[in-house]
Amino acid sequence: MNAPALLLVAHGSAVPSANDDVLRVAESIRGRGTFPIVEISYLERTPPTISEGIDACVRGGASRILIVPFFLSLGAHVRRDLPRQAAHGEERHPGVAIRMAEPLGFDPRLVELTLDRTEESLRALGWTGPPADR
Repeated sequence: MNAPALLLVAHGSAVPSANDDVLRVAESIRGRGTFPIVEISYLERTPPTISEGIDACVRGGASRILIVPFFLSLGAHVRRDLPRQAAHGEERHPGVAIRMAEPLGFDPRLVELTLDRTEESLRALGWTGPPADR
């Protein structure tokens, strides 16, 4: 297996529908066929845990796992908790390399998405017409 497994990690919510976005992202990535294994896991409040996500990747045949934080910034979870989980996964699965991608962070596409959502909301509320061209 040439490509690493991807393990998308989100915060997790007790509200099931709040976890749907990361599920849809994972399904879309799987649909592209670029990565043979794409799993999801959550830090808190809902299964599967990160350990369970790592185990699923290993069961699928992964020898390399890239943890992809589904977070906007490098907060405490991404800086502290995810590296700890990666190290724990390597201890439990000798011979499996587990590394981390950067969090989503700033990207100009997020600016456009934020403005698009803002415009949609303003129109839905009847607070304004379409803004002038950007």
